[in-house]
Amino acid sequence: MLFGPRDEPADRDTMLRLVYDRQQIVEVLHRYARAIDRCDVPLLKSVYHQDGTDAHGSFDGNAHEFAEFMIPRLAAQTSYSIHHVTNELVEVDGDRAIAESCLFGYHRVPGGRESVGRFFGEAYADRAEAEGTLGGEHEYLTGGRYLDKLLRRDGIWRIWRRRITVEWNQCQPSRMVLDGGRARYDIPGARDRGDPSYELSFDKFDE
Repeated sequence: MLFGPRDEPADRDTMLRLVYDRQQIVEVLHRYARAIDRCDVPLLKSVYHQDGTDAHGSFDGNAHEFAEFMIPRLAAQTSYSIHHVTNELVEVDGDRAIAESCLFGYHRVPGGRESVGRFFGEAYADRAEAEGTLGGEHEYLTGGRYLDKLLRRDGIWRIWRRRITVEWNQCQPSRMVLDGGRARYDIPGARDRGDPSYELSFDKFDE
């Protein structure tokens, strides 16, 4: 049964190998979310084998080409995004693995006819204009799943085949509050290597 109950491994070493492999695969899935949100093309490419593919709605082809396509597009069309990967189910068979994980994505889109119309469509932009919200930022929330086939080559797990499902979305004027007492907690990151996470280093551990 796919992703069903599994028999206990025959010995401790086999069990530890499976636990380690699964952890490595989950880290690959999480690294994808980090790469896409930091707009880090090299990091995103590291998630996939060079001959990997991604069927991603607006793109269906080589995964390294997907990284070069998606990052500039996301940076140009949104002012911020954050992706969450959860509920990872992983099956390992030697140097092969399959995984299903859930995704949640949040995106902010700059205001204005050109920006809003390009991202959400002209009908949405017309409604926003009629409601008086066209000039402000808008939010796109979405959920679905990543369906992956992974291979371990030279001891490293990477995605070989990926396809996604997108099962719901919610589009609305931004509801962020950036004034009042809440303003002190407006601590944005950056969508490049200026993000403070890139300063995390054991070389700077005491700073």
